[in-house]
Amino acid sequence: MSRCTTLEHHNNAHRVGEMATGMGFFQKLFSPPSARAELLEELAVIAGHNQGLVDRLKRHATLAGVSIKPGVEALAKAEAAHVKTLNSILSDHNVWAKLPEVALHDGSNNWARLSGDLAVLAALASDLRLNAMKWESVDEGVVGKLRQLAMEDDNHESELRRLAMMCDAMALD
Repeated sequence: MSRCTTLEHHNNAHRVGEMATGMGFFQKLFSPPSARAELLEELAVIAGHNQGLVDRLKRHATLAGVSIKPGVEALAKAEAAHVKTLNSILSDHNVWAKLPEVALHDGSNNWARLSGDLAVLAALASDLRLNAMKWESVDEGVVGKLRQLAMEDDNHESELRRLAMMCDAMALD
């Protein structure tokens, strides 16, 4: 090799070494343990929101009319199973769900209450789908569980929408 080629090779090797060192820094910064911790924190918030939805649905089932009460109770039970699944994922990593937020206003009638529940459920399903995507590079087992919950929530949305449509939007309880 000529001196010029050797010097060029040395400079390229040095740059590659700098990149590798820089990449090592970023790998440590975004390492699976820190990524996992961040994702678990997000999942803990989602679990808290899911528990809040269960609490809302249970409360709203007691106020619901005879025609929609069994459906609202069934949705509350199904969502409680989701909370159990989320808590299982979290407990496997020694993390606990965040406390659910209490709704400031539930609504003055069944339609308003169920419409509010529907908005919470739609946001929850979206959060589960997004969180599942983030878990893809960390844990495929968690991804499968989150996707399943999101798909079930899509079905729950349809059922809750159907129940809300059975209510008179203008009726006061």
